[in-house]
Amino acid sequence: MNKPIRFILLLATTLFAAQALLAAEPVNYYKNAKGKSDEALMTALCNIIRSHKEVSYSSGLLNAFAIADVDDEGYIIDIYSNCRYRPSDNGSSASHVGEGYNREHSFPRSWFGGEVAPMNTDVFHVYPTDIRVNSQRGNHPYGVCDKGTRLTYGSYVAKGKLGGSTYPGYTGTVFEPDDEYKGDLARTYFYMVTCYKSELPSWPGSPNLDYRTNTYKAFSTWTINMLMEWTRLDPVSEKEIKRNEAVYGIQRNRNPFIDHPELAEYIWGDKQGQPWGEDDSQPRITAPQDGLVFDMGSCTVDEQLEYKIYLEGKNLAEDLTLTFSDSEIFSVTPSTFPASEINNGTMLTVTFKPIAEGTFYNEMTLSSSEASTSFKVFATATKDDGPNPPVELGDSIMEDWEGCETGGYWNKQIEGNAWKWDFTDAGIWGDNLRHGELSCRLGKSSSSSIAMAEDVVGNVGAISFWAGCFGNDPDANLRVDFSTDQGATWFELGDFTFKKGILQHITMEVIANGTVRFRIVQTSGLRVNIDDITLYKRTEGPIPPSPTIKGDVNRDGEVTVADVNAVILFILNASRDAEAELPADVNCDGEVTIADINMIISIIVGAA
Repeated sequence: MNKPIRFILLLATTLFAAQALLAAEPVNYYKNAKGKSDEALMTALCNIIRSHKEVSYSSGLLNAFAIADVDDEGYIIDIYSNCRYRPSDNGSSASHVGEGYNREHSFPRSWFGGEVAPMNTDVFHVYPTDIRVNSQRGNHPYGVCDKGTRLTYGSYVAKGKLGGSTYPGYTGTVFEPDDEYKGDLARTYFYMVTCYKSELPSWPGSPNLDYRTNTYKAFSTWTINMLMEWTRLDPVSEKEIKRNEAVYGIQRNRNPFIDHPELAEYIWGDKQGQPWGEDDSQPRITAPQDGLVFDMGSCTVDEQLEYKIYLEGKNLAEDLTLTFSDSEIFSVTPSTFPASEINNGTMLTVTFKPIAEGTFYNEMTLSSSEASTSFKVFATATKDDGPNPPVELGDSIMEDWEGCETGGYWNKQIEGNAWKWDFTDAGIWGDNLRHGELSCRLGKSSSSSIAMAEDVVGNVGAISFWAGCFGNDPDANLRVDFSTDQGATWFELGDFTFKKGILQHITMEVIANGTVRFRIVQTSGLRVNIDDITLYKRTEGPIPPSPTIKGDVNRDGEVTVADVNAVILFILNASRDAEAELPADVNCDGEVTIADINMIISIIVGAA
């Protein structure tokens, strides 16, 4: 690394450290909004953020992007593509993805009347995005579409697709952004109609806006429902927090829905009619929110499921009791909670033990005389038809997830394109890191995994797959295991580190006879995409069975290191010139065992 680059990195580190010290809203910034609800709350927020510094369109926005929208390596964070642009790569036209970025009015300017100040250059809603994808989006509303068109060019892939709306309430053409930015854009939209609340009645409008019907709430009903889903499912990210601070330094105003994402609930969501922040000493249950539904997954009628739900409250003084509607096949542990335990946060364990096939629901209420919340769990029971028959390998077979059910994160068995899988905190998505239309994505926990629920037969000799870290998530590790006894016992095959933003290809040889299944477990990091898992047939024929030793090798009543070396020499006498020496304590517990010998034999036979 040369000195100029080292200096730039040092300067960037210093700036980020200084920014971290300032990364909090000013004291009493939202003071005048406290105690207010509904429109009065929205008006108070408008008065706090409406007056701000205006930047120029020509250079001001580009300069802002270079501060607010770059990653740690100095590349533009493009919410519409996986392209790696430098701030100088801005342009005006493009014929395909990857030719440069320009200014995207996420809240289209035709909705507020064109090049009207200060909306036209408000950095909170103007993002740097790929030119071609920006053009595809046009001024179509954000929405949800099952089979939209996603632009690609070589390795460049759009983060979003254009198609017919499938969200209830609207059937027109929409642009659906990728999941990682849906919450960001919802909070951007909340900011726009709040900051410009007084101007809103005169705006031309769009399918997303319906002031005539919903007045100060601004949005059409279907849009409110969708944006609230997005902000709940995609919480505020580190990227948003950093951008909020950077724009505050440029415009001298903030996005209150990033600082306090719960504000959306008080204006459009579940807390309408309640004053925001008036008295934080009031007792209440903060999790789970009233009305939430939890999918426990599925199991067979002779199995049981366990599911954990996080409970939390504030300022509770009375103990709470959990009641539920179905005590025959559902049980809970515990059913009563000290107030202090809920105030500190605790876990509820729900157990499902079905006695028949079907989907079963259980209404649950956590309550005391001070506060209560009601939620629902459901689980599905299926008939156990015995072990799945093995899948025939042929020369190779590939799981590419195409045509599969999408969504997640699940804890259930899903039907893959090649075979069945047991998903744990994993789902199938149309992400940017993929081959074809779909890929698998592991969740944000070290318990995330996908495991084959069916065996493959046909002398498997190797497994390969593609994987990479989702979005801007940090490096992650995956461990690959295999089983030859229907998943009763798993053996580690390898452990690998994957980087963000790119798919890496991994290939591993496998030593296994007969039937085999594989499992991929996330051991560190956050979200990881996995695609095109391929199994290959051994070209040199089946693997000979590994020999095993029973009893003690020299029949003298004791297994010794000499016995171990004798076994090694017996196996390798034709392929090694020098003797292999072993430490006296093979398994580090003070003695050499038969299990040690068999383990060594398996390793040597595999290597040979």
